[in-house]
Amino acid sequence: MFARLTFPGGAFPDSGQIVTVDVKPRPGVYGLDIAMSRPMRTAANLRFEYARFFSAPERARQVYRTDGAFEAALAIGHLLPENQIELLPSVRPELDHVSAPIATSGSYLVAAPQ
Repeated sequence: MFARLTFPGGAFPDSGQIVTVDVKPRPGVYGLDIAMSRPMRTAANLRFEYARFFSAPERARQVYRTDGAFEAALAIGHLLPENQIELLPSVRPELDHVSAPIATSGSYLVAAPQ
């Protein structure tokens, strides 16, 4: 497992209709696509879990100099049109975990500013 998606009680409007949530990993990146059949009323929590002793990509080592500095810069990003990324307000609830609230369907990934 590399991600947890948690919905609070009342996350979806109480319409008596079934809510479907599809979650698919994104090949080649540390991320996933989330599709929901109904809009949310309150945000869900997305938490990515990664190995504590991970290795930063070569480009990240050039920018951040160390794996630890790169890890400290990691945040959850929401993929926007034209391959733009909106970095979400992310926190680290535990070592090697990064978490952020999400309010919509979309593509989410772990990223760091360049």
